[in-house]
Amino acid sequence: MTSLSVSVVIVSRHRPDELRRCIKALEFQTFRDVEIVVVVDGDTATNLHELVPLDRVKAATCDEANISRARNIGIGLAAGDLVAFIDDDAIAEPTWLERLIEPFSDPNVGASGGFVRGRNGISFQWRAEVISVDGVSSPIDIGEVTVLKADPNKGIKTQGTNCAFRRAALYKLNGFDENYRFYLDESDLNLRVGQAGWLTAVVPNAEVQHGFAASYLRGKDRRPKSLFEVGASQAYFIKKFGGMKAALLAFRKQQWVRLESVLVKGTLEPRDLRRLRTELDAGIADGQGRDPLVGRVRPAQTPLKPFSIHKPESHKFIAGRWLFRRRVYAEAKRLAENGVPCTAIILSPTAVFHRRWFHEDGFWVQSGGIFGKSTRSDSLWSWYSFAKRIRREQASLQKTR
Repeated sequence: MTSLSVSVVIVSRHRPDELRRCIKALEFQTFRDVEIVVVVDGDTATNLHELVPLDRVKAATCDEANISRARNIGIGLAAGDLVAFIDDDAIAEPTWLERLIEPFSDPNVGASGGFVRGRNGISFQWRAEVISVDGVSSPIDIGEVTVLKADPNKGIKTQGTNCAFRRAALYKLNGFDENYRFYLDESDLNLRVGQAGWLTAVVPNAEVQHGFAASYLRGKDRRPKSLFEVGASQAYFIKKFGGMKAALLAFRKQQWVRLESVLVKGTLEPRDLRRLRTELDAGIADGQGRDPLVGRVRPAQTPLKPFSIHKPESHKFIAGRWLFRRRVYAEAKRLAENGVPCTAIILSPTAVFHRRWFHEDGFWVQSGGIFGKSTRSDSLWSWYSFAKRIRREQASLQKTR
């Protein structure tokens, strides 16, 4: 295991419940030499003492709706050798950091990224991709930890909700380009990391669950509320890296098709469609006019602020039938309060699809039917005894817990 220390940066904007849950889950990380840095809006900062343990967390305020600016503020506070990023609406698996930072034992590795599961905790939202100077992402097949060298015209993509960078690389590259107020912010950094000669590691078992919480940019159903910054970021990205103009036209067409599909689903009204198209075009024009924004990330002026309070414990699994779930939850809560990471597996005598989530009382839960699907490859109905199904699900969960 690497001896490097880590700062985890979380940017949170008007989502206090998600921030609280995200930080609660981080208490059970198997990697201990870590500090937490939160960057929040002014309103959240007012009540931050009720959300996070400020005696163990560094905090700063960023009122501007600019994810890159907020992350740069976080980098400026970070004292760790490595800086990891996770969104406030994401939950990290207990082994997330330990796995994510392991490739940095190679001094040539400047970045790493893990896999992301969606809101049900089971289906993958994102795995591994490369991104071209045209701003087009393409999936790559990665099944184990892999260290990659980028092509000059392609970057090894990481997701902003599950990535880490060597702090020295962030200083050298001046952090995130603040022209990206939202969208493609980490992709820009991915390309620059590769162009500077750093390697990037893809770490499949470094997992987080990303819930897509509502924001000023999207609804809970992922319905877009604004496309201005999406268009601006795409146009600026293509301009900055010398991508093809045809790629921008293709992107615009793709977004129009996307909006039409959302309209058909009934989550957008025709007037919303017209407004979003107008915003998209205005954003594209704005992005094409943006000049490179050279910032400067200054080294932290404060030492590492230890976050962990619990001694490392083996992950515990407890199981029960749906009828007795309250009893199982009570035991899981007791374990969590004593610093023991725990998963409660609750099964009903049905074929209900499974889902996984992090309980507000500090433990993980997987629920569903004894005969139901827990992976995409499962049949709609699979015959199991209760005991056999528990063994199967526990074996699967142990890969990341």
